[in-house]
Amino acid sequence: MRISTNTIYQAGISKIGSLQAEQSRLQQQISSGKRILTPSDDPLAASRALEVSHAQSVNAMYASNRSIANTNLTGLDISLGSITELLQTTQVTLVGAAGTLSTEQKNTVAIQLTAQLETLIGLANTQDSAGNYMYAGYQNRTKPFTATATGATYNGDSNQQLLQVEGQRQLVVNAPGDSVFQAGGNDVFSAFSDIITILNNPASTPAAVQAGVATAISSIKTATNTVAAVWSSVGTRLNELDALNDVGSSRDLQYTEALSDLQDLDYAQALSDLTQKQTILEAAQKSFVTITGLSLFDFIR
Repeated sequence: MRISTNTIYQAGISKIGSLQAEQSRLQQQISSGKRILTPSDDPLAASRALEVSHAQSVNAMYASNRSIANTNLTGLDISLGSITELLQTTQVTLVGAAGTLSTEQKNTVAIQLTAQLETLIGLANTQDSAGNYMYAGYQNRTKPFTATATGATYNGDSNQQLLQVEGQRQLVVNAPGDSVFQAGGNDVFSAFSDIITILNNPASTPAAVQAGVATAISSIKTATNTVAAVWSSVGTRLNELDALNDVGSSRDLQYTEALSDLQDLDYAQALSDLTQKQTILEAAQKSFVTITGLSLFDFIR
C-alpha cells in the first residue's frame, strides 16, 4: 500500500496537534490547581463534587444564621443581666422602705423608684445594633413599651423569632416583652407605678404604705425570677450555638477535604506529565520536520 505525502503530513500534524492539546490541558490544570476542568473530564467525580459543594453551601448558610442568632442572643444576655441587676436593686430599695416612713422619706423612696421605673422602661425598649427592638416580638421596628400613668403599655406581640441554625434545629432568638415584663399577669411596670402612687399620696396611712411595699416586693421578686428564667434560657441557647458551631466547623472541614480529594490536582504528577509531553512534542516536531523534508532524490545517489 502506498502512503501519499499528504497522508504523512496530515498524520504528523494531527499527532502534534494532539500533543499540544494535552500539554495545554496540563498547563490549565496546573494554573487552576484543579484536576477537573470540565464535567466530561470525570463525570462521576464532577457530580459528587457538585453534591458536596451544595452541602457545604447549606452548611455555610446555617453558620451565617448561627452568627445572627449569636448576635441577637448576646444582646439579650447583656440586656437581661442589666434588668436583673436593676430589679434586685429595686428590691433592696423597697426592703429599706419597710417600717414607718416620714413624708420626706416617702418622697425620697418615690423619687428613687420613679428613676428605676424610667430606667426599666428604657431597658425594655433596648435596640440592637441594627436598630431592632429586642422585646417587641415580630414588631421589632416598633417601640415595645410606652410609659403611662399606671406603668407602661405593650405595643409589640407575643411571637417568637426563629432561625434555622442546623438541619433539624430552629432556635428562638428573641424574647417578647409581654413574656418578660408582664408574664402570668404580673405586670412589673404596674407594680412600680402602684407603690410610687401610694408613696406620693400624703393621705396614705403607714399601714397602707407597708401593705403597698409588701405587694411591690412580692411582684418585683416574681418579675426578677421570670427575667432570671428567660436569662438562663438565653444562656443555654448560647451554649448550644457554641456546640453547633463546633460541629459546623468540623463538617465544613470534611467537605473541604472531600472536594480537595475530588478536584485538586496532584502537582508532582502533573508536572512530571507536562515534562514528558513537552519532550514527546519536541521529538515529534523534529521527526516531522525530518520526514517531511525527505524526497525520492535523497535516495538516488
